Amino acid sequence: MQYLARKQVKFYLEPELYERLRRLAEEQGVSVPQLVRSLVLEYLGEAGEDNLARRLRELEEKYEQLARELGRVEKDLALLMKRCSKT
Repeated sequence: MQYLARKQVKFYLEPELYERLRRLAEEQGVSVPQLVRSLVLEYLGEAGEDNLARRLRELEEKYEQLARELGRVEKDLALLMKRCSKT
């Protein structure tokens, strides 16, 4: 892919869609144009290894967060079961 000869792409979105896009970009720590570019490249099958590595890290972070939350839920459930068995 040649990066020296790039073309600019412009389009308009409804305010609600743009806000969703802005929030997603904020969650991922990138700008809206960076997010849109990465989404287009991914859709076209041009996502580079850097993008895939970043997405893998994001998924690993989400998995770790879910595992922590599940651990808390299990502890809460065990405590609740213990309390219910005493009554």
